[in-house]
Amino acid sequence: MNTWRQKRFLLYKRWPWHALFWTGYVVFRLWPYYITLKYYKRIYLEYMLLSEVIFVFIVYFTLWLYRSFFETKKFFLYFLIGAVSWTLYLYGKTLFQQYYLRDEANFQSGPFMNILLSSLPIMFVYLLFITSCKYFKDGYIAQQFEAERKQQQLVAEINNLKSQIAPHFLFNTLNNLYGLAVDKSDKLPGLMLRLSDLLRHSLYETEKPLVAINDEVNVLKSYMELERVRLEDDLKLEFENNIPEDSPYQIAPLILIVFMENAFKHSKLVQSAAVNIYIKTDLEKDWFTLMIRNNHNVDKNSSANGIGLANVKRRLEVLYPGRLHRLEISTNENFYTINLQLQLVKAAEMTDVNGA
Repeated sequence: MNTWRQKRFLLYKRWPWHALFWTGYVVFRLWPYYITLKYYKRIYLEYMLLSEVIFVFIVYFTLWLYRSFFETKKFFLYFLIGAVSWTLYLYGKTLFQQYYLRDEANFQSGPFMNILLSSLPIMFVYLLFITSCKYFKDGYIAQQFEAERKQQQLVAEINNLKSQIAPHFLFNTLNNLYGLAVDKSDKLPGLMLRLSDLLRHSLYETEKPLVAINDEVNVLKSYMELERVRLEDDLKLEFENNIPEDSPYQIAPLILIVFMENAFKHSKLVQSAAVNIYIKTDLEKDWFTLMIRNNHNVDKNSSANGIGLANVKRRLEVLYPGRLHRLEISTNENFYTINLQLQLVKAAEMTDVNGA
């Protein structure tokens, strides 16, 4: 059973916790039972077993007190009633012991109050131990439910962010195709086929939490080819891909395309110059690097804080939190550069985590 299923099992089932507690108690009591079986008469064993029935009752009565008082923050009442209850339990158990074993010649009971007072601290230890077990068990369950709630919120947010990518991408691409349609350009059929491939990827592949790194790189290639066909001589594009074809690593879908769009939008703002873009991808162990450098116009650099870039930054924070990603954006008079690094996982590792 994988870790995720174990957690779900412990969160939604009460009996495993009780089974765990009583298993520990049985192990704890094995030695006294062994001594009794080996050196004492059968009546002593009978007394011990009957005493355990009373012990089970006081344990579950304590749990009822916990739910009634401790969980409602009536701590004084809980410990007061609990202490009285365990004292009465000890009193009754001592009376039962003296009655049940009264005819045994080698039974030495001693003064009743001495027995009661000497055993009382142990009873209070039992009360505190059961309280602690219940407290930490409930705390663990509450913590896991909160973690699950946050995870569900993150999944919902990611799905919402992913759903924004396709309309955003389609809007920008259709704007590019509009002028060609008006001019009845021969480039339009080829561009529509490229667009169809990209939209197919955005519809089906984004349903998965992760896709193969090479599949995501192929999305970049398709987008570059779409722009290459459209811009022709107005585009100076260099793509250096250093990802092995058999790479087992996976990446969040459509996490890179926004940076590519951004590069072309920046470059289109350059007046009297070709769109100049250099793209490089690398994979060193489990660290993937995307570097994109494009020419731009400083005075018209309006897309730096666009919806797409804000969206992908949020996705990076959620999917690759903390040190799992590094994003650097730098500009100078001529070039706008992004450098993105992501720590990826292998397909086999994701199978282990998700229990597939």
